[in-house]
Amino acid sequence: MLAESFDRRVSSRGMQPCLHARVGEAWTAYTVADVDRAIGALSHWLVSQHLVLGDRVLIQMENRPEWAVVAFACARLGLALVPVYTTHQRADIEYLIDATEPKACVTSVHMGSVIQEVTDARSIPCLTVEAQSETLFPSLDAPTDVDYPEVSGAAIYALIATSGTHGQPKIVTLTHQNIAANVASVLDVLREADLNRPQRFLSFLPLAHAYEFMAGLHLPFATESEIFYCDSLDRLASEMQTVRPTLMTAVPRLYELLYTRITQQVAKASGVQRWLFQETLRLGAQPSAEHSLKDRMLNALCERLVRTKVRQRFGGELLYFVSGGAALNPEIAKFFTSLGVGILQGYGQTEASPVISVNRPGAVRLDTVGPPLSGVEVALSDAGELKVRGELVMQGYWKNPEATAQTILDGWLHTGDLAEIDADGHIRIVGRLKDLIINSGGENIAPAPLEQALGFEPEIEQVVVTGDGRPWLAALIYPSESVRESSESVDDAIRQAVKRVNASLSVHQHIRKWVVIDEPATLENGLLTPTQKVKRHALIARHQAALDALYHS
Repeated sequence: MLAESFDRRVSSRGMQPCLHARVGEAWTAYTVADVDRAIGALSHWLVSQHLVLGDRVLIQMENRPEWAVVAFACARLGLALVPVYTTHQRADIEYLIDATEPKACVTSVHMGSVIQEVTDARSIPCLTVEAQSETLFPSLDAPTDVDYPEVSGAAIYALIATSGTHGQPKIVTLTHQNIAANVASVLDVLREADLNRPQRFLSFLPLAHAYEFMAGLHLPFATESEIFYCDSLDRLASEMQTVRPTLMTAVPRLYELLYTRITQQVAKASGVQRWLFQETLRLGAQPSAEHSLKDRMLNALCERLVRTKVRQRFGGELLYFVSGGAALNPEIAKFFTSLGVGILQGYGQTEASPVISVNRPGAVRLDTVGPPLSGVEVALSDAGELKVRGELVMQGYWKNPEATAQTILDGWLHTGDLAEIDADGHIRIVGRLKDLIINSGGENIAPAPLEQALGFEPEIEQVVVTGDGRPWLAALIYPSESVRESSESVDDAIRQAVKRVNASLSVHQHIRKWVVIDEPATLENGLLTPTQKVKRHALIARHQAALDALYHS
């Protein structure tokens, strides 16, 4: 079913470029016909391995055109994809393989020997893709005539693991209809904004992430857009200038890094340049109708000398960043918007295919994640938990009926997120229900907004707020690089940052004490998920003794 949009493109736009990758130092374009031939060759290999409708295919590969080929071959054959992050460790891979029992695996030579060892031990045929070349799957010298089965919307298309923030990841079962419904709803948003036309996407979020899988793969194909694959985050800045993307999907961590980089460069600029930058932010945050004549003249200067240069850093043709995957700090959204870089913050979950809501161009509310997509119903439980209903809702967790029954009740997906919905339907996410802190005075405190505010301070790189059952709040703080390298007292720097944040908070939200930790949460130490979310409970457990000492000092 999901292959239909690509099949239509084959018949009408066969010679149109659709996928791009670097081969050496040059970009190589692959046409729709090139991709179609590769899908046929890979499909023939999968059939030769005796895979039939409903079987699973594991994929561990960096973002590259072959990833898309695997996805569409599985769509045509009615096979279920099991995406694995390139950063997954051996135990993660073994868990996913044992849980989903794939009948074949596709990987790349860059992934090393681990996945080959794991699949060999289980007698799973594994196709290894060599370094990027001018030909897709050059090792597959096979006929492309394959008898494709009829694939219904109810067929399972992807088994995608959740981030595992609170423990072992669950595996979400998504059908063709789930993904197709989500794509159709996002297309409605693009039509409303007159953006439903071919775009240039720069793909760098892992395709194993449900967000990139839908918005960075299937959505571009539905709009006959071109996808350029960035093979390294270190090259992202330069690739944006050469590719000149028009739409980009990204998680808040990217904007945080860009914000830090820009503000550090501004701090080194001349006094006049710093003043002009601050005026750009001030004027950009105000409605133009409120500008005085003097401000309008100054704003025109800011547009030419500041905003145009900032937009050029992103290629000069970027219409919007679309943020998802985690909460975006409203101050960072305000920062980029004031600089003339549009950010549409959305919200979703893997269990919802994944996009639930998004801000619309021309009607952005920076402190919200926008109204729900068309065809999506939302409501709040008595406890304030956001509930979602519609064709985008998963079929359940793979072979886990107990967890499914706890999450889908009477047809409603219970997201686990605390939310507010205003009169116009805009959703504001308050925090995770599981993360809610109830202090010894019985007051409920969502830590996420506090962590966003603290993390916005230049002295703080990572922070987790805690205090459940305690009389006041404490925090685990990893200082920023500038503080770590400074000769000044780290604790004094953190104290000033916390003091600034506390000044805008209610007394019961104040951070009274903190522990400065000497190691950040990373993928390597198991405290960061592949989607860049801190495993807060694991981090708190690691530093529990130091936190306990705060309350007895």
